[in-house]
Amino acid sequence: MEKNNNHDKYFRELLSDGNREMPFNDFEDELMAEIRSEQEKRNSLLRNIRLSWLFFILGLVSGIALVLVSSSPGISTGGNLPGTFVYTAIIFICLFILLFAEKLISISRQQGY
Repeated sequence: MEKNNNHDKYFRELLSDGNREMPFNDFEDELMAEIRSEQEKRNSLLRNIRLSWLFFILGLVSGIALVLVSSSPGISTGGNLPGTFVYTAIIFICLFILLFAEKLISISRQQGY
């Protein structure tokens, strides 16, 4: 019987050592607020990525439509700009579109979207 009491005392001491005091009273509330804040940031980031895709596609479609409409034979573009300048501008615009698309794809993959 004495042996069981010694074991009980030993286990009580072990269990009492496991009790830890919180560093301060509102620790749990601050931790939960931080978790909520991180979740709101993630939701905001996903919303911004969706909007980026939407406006990228809208800009791409409207740019293609503008080029197609302006290159039709019935519309005059003025003809003041030299051909090399126009082609150089088109090349820079295409590079910009490709770089933006690549960056948007990499961000979307990082966020698991």
